[in-house]
Amino acid sequence: MTEGTGAHPLEPFNLETMSGVHPGSRTRVYQQIRLRSREGDTVRWAQIRWHEAPPRWAVHLQSATGPNHWAETPLCVVDTPQADGFRAALVARLEEAGWSLLTCGTCGRWHPTPDQDHPDGLPVGLCSWRGEDPMAEPVPTEFLCQSLLALDCSHWCPEAERRPPERLAGERPAPSPAPDPDPPGRGWQRLWDRWRRRSRPQDTGKAPSWWERLAERSGVGAGTEPCFACQGRLANWGALTLATSEGDKRTVSVWRCRLCGTWYLNDWVDRWERLDSLETEERYFRLAPMEALTVLARIHRVPGGEHPRGREKRTEERAWIDGFLAQRTPLSHQRRQGR
Repeated sequence: MTEGTGAHPLEPFNLETMSGVHPGSRTRVYQQIRLRSREGDTVRWAQIRWHEAPPRWAVHLQSATGPNHWAETPLCVVDTPQADGFRAALVARLEEAGWSLLTCGTCGRWHPTPDQDHPDGLPVGLCSWRGEDPMAEPVPTEFLCQSLLALDCSHWCPEAERRPPERLAGERPAPSPAPDPDPPGRGWQRLWDRWRRRSRPQDTGKAPSWWERLAERSGVGAGTEPCFACQGRLANWGALTLATSEGDKRTVSVWRCRLCGTWYLNDWVDRWERLDSLETEERYFRLAPMEALTVLARIHRVPGGEHPRGREKRTEERAWIDGFLAQRTPLSHQRRQGR
C-alpha cells in the first residue's frame, strides 16, 4: 500500500456498536478512494458520492475525528458528470484542489480494455504487474481485470511510467462476453463462469489446472462482507488454516469484490479457545491480481488446508505467509472482544 502520513485506516466493523453499521450520511452510490497531497507527504481516504437529482458527484475527505467520518464540505464537485469523461474530470478537479488520485485507473501498470463490460459502468483495465517470479503456468486475463476506481496497491506507480503491458508466455486472453439477459449483479463471477464454460477442455484425461478449479465459495461471511472501495460484496476464493506461535487458530483467506474486482487478503486470528475474553484479531490487505493468484496457488498446494486439523504442522506455510505480509501496511486492523 502506498505510504504516507495522515491516513487513518478504515474500520469496516464498528467496535462501538459491534456491527458493520456506521453512523453518518452518504449517497446510495459511492466509492472510497485514497488521495495523495501535492507535496506527496500526506495520504488520505476520501469518498466519491454520486448524487442523482441533479446528477453530480462530490469528493469528501476523511475527517480527522475518526476513520469512518467524512468532511461535510466536499473537496470538489462536478455538476454535469459525463460517463466517458469521468476519469479525466475527476483527476483534473482533484489536481486543482491539490490532490492526486491513487487508484488502478491512474497507475502506470493499468491498461484499459474498452470492450470489457462492467456491472457498475466504470472503465475496466488489466493489471500488467507480474512480479519478479511470475507463475510458469498462464492464467486467464479475467483474473487480472480491475476497475478504474479499484484501490491502489503496493505496486502502484505514476501514469508517466506507463509502459506496454507485459505478458506471460501463453497467457490466456479473457473472452469478449456475449449479450446476457440476466442482471449484472454477480459481476466478475458471472464473467468467470462464462469463460470456464467456453474454455473447459473436452474429456482430455488431463487433470485441470489449479486455477480451473477456482470458484467463489460459500461459507461464513462469503458474499456478506463489504468491499473497501465500493458497494460490492466480497467473495471468498480460498482459505488456509494455520496455528500461531501461541497455538491459536489463524485463517488466511483471499477475497475479491464482485463489483469492482479488487483483490484482498484477510488474516484472522481466533483466540477464543485460549482466552476467556473471546478475542479475535483481523487484518485486511490489498493485493495486486497476480499476488492474489500467487497466494491462491500456495493455498491449493495444501490438501484440506482449510480444515483446522493439522494446522500446527503447517509451519512452512506460516513462515511463507509471514514473509509475504512482513512489509505491508494493512487497510484495516481490528481487535475485538466478544460480549
